[in-house]
Amino acid sequence: MPARRGPYSGQVSRRSHRKSRLGCRNCKRRRVKCDEVKPNCGNCLRHSIECDYTLNTEGTSTPSTEEETRAPTSLNDNYTFISSSQSNFTPPRRGRSSRPLPTQEDIEPKPQLHLPVAKKLFQFTATDMALFHHFITSADLGGSQKHMQTQLSQLEFTFHYVLRLLLAFSAFHLARHSTNDSLLGSRTELYALAEQHYEIAVREVTEAIPHLDTTTSPALYASSIFIFLCSLAKGPQPGEYLAYRDDGGPGCLSLFMGLRSILEICTATLSVDFSSIHTKDSADMAPQPEEPPFRSQALTSQAYGDHLDKVRHLISTTFPVGGPGYRDYCQVLDRLGHCYDVVFGDSHLPESQLWPQIFGWLYTQPDLFLSDAARRRPAALVVFAFFTILLKRLDAAWFIRGWPEHIINSIYSNLDEHHRQYVQWPMQQIAPQQLMFAKGDVP
Repeated sequence: MPARRGPYSGQVSRRSHRKSRLGCRNCKRRRVKCDEVKPNCGNCLRHSIECDYTLNTEGTSTPSTEEETRAPTSLNDNYTFISSSQSNFTPPRRGRSSRPLPTQEDIEPKPQLHLPVAKKLFQFTATDMALFHHFITSADLGGSQKHMQTQLSQLEFTFHYVLRLLLAFSAFHLARHSTNDSLLGSRTELYALAEQHYEIAVREVTEAIPHLDTTTSPALYASSIFIFLCSLAKGPQPGEYLAYRDDGGPGCLSLFMGLRSILEICTATLSVDFSSIHTKDSADMAPQPEEPPFRSQALTSQAYGDHLDKVRHLISTTFPVGGPGYRDYCQVLDRLGHCYDVVFGDSHLPESQLWPQIFGWLYTQPDLFLSDAARRRPAALVVFAFFTILLKRLDAAWFIRGWPEHIINSIYSNLDEHHRQYVQWPMQQIAPQQLMFAKGDVP
């Protein structure tokens, strides 16, 4: 609006300023300009909070009876008249209401857990979208498993910690299989990106656990599985051996066991098949001769039965017979023997049914055994060495590859000469060359 001269003073008057007072309450509280777009303004959408325009839409659609019957307001009620003959007057001041300073919560509102997908703040980059595309298209990551993809897609965009775990899993896969000339970056950069998504997801899952209900249980169940899968997908790490660490801390197996209560609550709600993460779609592949699974000639029921009996004798000499330690270890060994019968017996189970058998043994371990393994007690390490043979049976999965050899070599180096005799047979099945070097029998 152009400036104009006043009729009495002859001076140029100030240009009037039109300021809207129709912004939403959230923008007024935060003292930012509101674009007044209804039913949700841009600021509220960007911060993933509920805009009061949504609430006012219904309230303003039907005028109240009081407003309809209200008498028209006279002109005198809206203006203050000042006499032109008065020479010493003070212009009336507009009343000011004291407004509290905005708090940190007002400036950075917390996102609501159950906002519709369209209103959620999307915090991911083009690189993340490339990782997501790799996850849904790679046969190694279950890209051909449409049922699993449908289940996860219903969760990942509503619960972003699920999406972050899938992105971490995808980045670990690329880091372990791609060369340094990858368009997404070097292996070091991919590992760093995977670790970043993984750490954020673990923190968000930890914050969501106290709010476990029927809405969040499928997402937390899937997250608990992928947290453990990501710890394996990193590949064998120096000082990390699943059940224990060289620095004395618990191994990454403790993450899986720590989420056991979530799995027990949510098992009936959602099921994610471990085997579908790495199996390929046979319809999209040319027929090839199947690679025979790991099965040593020495893995007969009589052979492994004799070696398990030797371990049982070790348990009887380590713990008082009939005591709690003896009972727990005998139970662990009995379940291990049953698992050997199923995996290496004559039933020839398909690979998809081997996963619950083998990881089910880990899932049912008593706390005493897990604690002893974390402390590298000899009896626990001997039993865990026999588990590596079962783990080797699954190394067709890319995220299992390398772990059995990594673990058995560490177990052997942590045992004294007396206890090493009990793990020579597992060493022969998994890492015979390393056993020869350990004994000094190098050709």
